[in-house]
Amino acid sequence: MLMDMKIATCLSHSSAHPSWIEIDLEQFRKNLAVIRHRIGERLLCLPVKANAYGHGLVPMSLAAQEMGVDRLAVSCLNEGVELRGAGVHIPILVFGAIHEDQIDALIDHNLEFSISSHFKADLVLAKIGDRRCRVHVEVDTGMHRTGVRPETALTLFRKLSEQSAFEIAGVYSHLATADEPNNSFVQTQIDLFATLRRQIECEKTGGSRSLVWHLANSGGVYFYPDSYFDMVRPGLLCYGLMPIPGNEEGEIRPIFSLKARISYFKVVAADQGVSYGHLYRTKKQTRIVTVPIGYGDGYPRALFNRASVKIRGKLYPIAGCICMDQFMVDIGDDEAYVGDEVTLIDCEKDSAISLWHLARLANVDPREIFCRFNDRIPKIYNRKSSPK
Repeated sequence: MLMDMKIATCLSHSSAHPSWIEIDLEQFRKNLAVIRHRIGERLLCLPVKANAYGHGLVPMSLAAQEMGVDRLAVSCLNEGVELRGAGVHIPILVFGAIHEDQIDALIDHNLEFSISSHFKADLVLAKIGDRRCRVHVEVDTGMHRTGVRPETALTLFRKLSEQSAFEIAGVYSHLATADEPNNSFVQTQIDLFATLRRQIECEKTGGSRSLVWHLANSGGVYFYPDSYFDMVRPGLLCYGLMPIPGNEEGEIRPIFSLKARISYFKVVAADQGVSYGHLYRTKKQTRIVTVPIGYGDGYPRALFNRASVKIRGKLYPIAGCICMDQFMVDIGDDEAYVGDEVTLIDCEKDSAISLWHLARLANVDPREIFCRFNDRIPKIYNRKSSPK
């Protein structure tokens, strides 16, 4: 019911804005099913940090909960609190580093969080009183971002096990190079993690054999079955993108489309500059249409004079610099009218306006494009897939 209310809210706002994002929830369900089949009996944790990779934090989390995802992962306290307030009741793991003034709220909202050092453990002990919290031990097996070193992780585990304040729910690390098949460093990380698991399982503590061990991201799930352990955390894969382009498999497809409606039409004479700096010049008298979306909405400015959009089933080039709120398109002698639908990003494999293709043109990772889009663009959550 909550999910349907969220969808209705997004639908009600879509008519008030001439650009929108469409999220295909039925395809999302198919992606999850393919991943479930691949990982077997392991648990599935969906990362929903950064506004669910631009797909919408609350709606995607509610949909994932409804579809049987075992756990959600967020980056920070605020994301977890928002999800609890929206009715998410499944376990939520906060990946990010904790700070002293966040500890009370983490516990009050029943959020699992990471302990990555003795210092962090002491912070919690100083604040928790007679309460109890669920934590995951974060181990750095080679990402060199956060986490305790493998050689000292056992000592930290023992320290947490000896304190009644801590319920150790899991142990995890993060793969650094798993987006590449046959990368030898991935196996190094897997071996370090497996060795630590064996060491901890030899401990006499009662909880050491009931821990959830998790390492695999999307690249791990796709290329490295040995990284699955007890739970996997594929973000990009769940949202329908392969770790690298050209490896599309089965039913996994993107669920994110970006669309708008033409807001203006004009005829421009030959040899005229278009947009800021006149970096695009017309070769002949041509028809220019304006699309009401720009870099202020998250559409990459780097795509000017490079990317295309689709109008009436045909591709047309972006003409000149992308402005903060709009950009122009050269449609030549073809017809288009104010109000016609424009597709900027679609879900089709090998499309010239797929997310992977646009990411290459902008020289960024596709996750970065996802995360750029802000709440000025409404989202529509469709439960029935459109034909692919």
